[in-house]
Amino acid sequence: MQITRRTGLQGLAAGAATIAMPAIVRAQEAEIVIGAPNSMTGGLGEIGQRATWGMQIAVDQANREGGIKSMGGAKLKIIFADTTSENPAQAASLFRRMIDQEKAVVLAGATGSAMTMAGQVEAEKSEIPLVTNSYADPIVTRGYKYTFKITPQGSFAWNYSMQTGVEMFKAVKGVAPKTAGIFMSNDGVGLVVQKELPLEAQKLGLEVPFSTGYQMGLSDPSVAVAPVLRYKPDMIFLGAFTNDYLLIIKALRGLGVTTPIFGAGPAAADSMGAGLGAASDRFFSPLTWNWDLNVPGNKEFVAAYKAAYPTQPYPPASEMLGQGYVIGQIIRQALEKAASRDPKKIRDVLASTEFTNLAYPATKVKFDDKGLNSHNMQIMGEWMGGKLNTVWPTNLQAMKPVL
Repeated sequence: MQITRRTGLQGLAAGAATIAMPAIVRAQEAEIVIGAPNSMTGGLGEIGQRATWGMQIAVDQANREGGIKSMGGAKLKIIFADTTSENPAQAASLFRRMIDQEKAVVLAGATGSAMTMAGQVEAEKSEIPLVTNSYADPIVTRGYKYTFKITPQGSFAWNYSMQTGVEMFKAVKGVAPKTAGIFMSNDGVGLVVQKELPLEAQKLGLEVPFSTGYQMGLSDPSVAVAPVLRYKPDMIFLGAFTNDYLLIIKALRGLGVTTPIFGAGPAAADSMGAGLGAASDRFFSPLTWNWDLNVPGNKEFVAAYKAAYPTQPYPPASEMLGQGYVIGQIIRQALEKAASRDPKKIRDVLASTEFTNLAYPATKVKFDDKGLNSHNMQIMGEWMGGKLNTVWPTNLQAMKPVL
């Protein structure tokens, strides 16, 4: 006869303790499954991969330190799957698999915003909490109760980038910039930013001679280069996947354009420094995490990354690496406080708890009633000399910005 948790408890109530107790012990000893479908191939493959590395380091750390103590030291098991960067239907299917077959009690992913939006539908239907580092605004504006986003809204991230760019421009050059060119890929975030960022420019007194969208996967960079050469903006705001970034920036720098370029997402990835070389100088990206961030626990995390992935680039240039680690920290704290594998109880803890001692700029995360991190704090990184350095705000900068 197979003894389930229900029959075990019934037996206990009937006095059959010798049968029920071993079942409960086995349940407590079973691993707690975290499902982590992420974009690990395609245009967002590198940053999705880095996010999973950060999650794995957090899980390994939790297990080394005794597991989830409130559940008898139960160990964590994280299961990864590749959603790709381009196939939302596959992402939804993988989320479904994590829930139905792997029996995940919490989900972490999916890095790519379109993949996350497809997967969160499955999480919501099954009432399984999802902690994500994706950026697209709709992730937390759809009325879902089981999604928790540690990153700021995509439109806010670009607004921060423009605001900070203006501040740094004034600080370095002594005058305010006058013009900003905007060129965005047609992904979930880019479509929103292309409409919203010109409004932010207007508030800042910036003229926008062009705000253009383009189809991802360029073969000819002239569509981006031509308006830059024509209008010569003081700053360029460029949204792209990795290969498009490399193509456009190399073309601009090859033509002698030294204008500061502000990107996001893959802009803060190891492949940028390796692929662009000296052309990456004066390339900026807003970040929620960086390797040189001076907050408690960050040096130890970076050291753990170096030990776990000794053949990978060091120092690491990927905010998603840190985001993945922070997601792992949050899930660990949530499970500890919930003292339960029940996804609804885990969800309630995620919705009501302020998570602390995190390797994040604000060192804490608290989700509002929409599931958005209300303590979001961004920093600005700049590529210089092959390293992504924190340059803003001034109290956290490891290097002064170069424009």
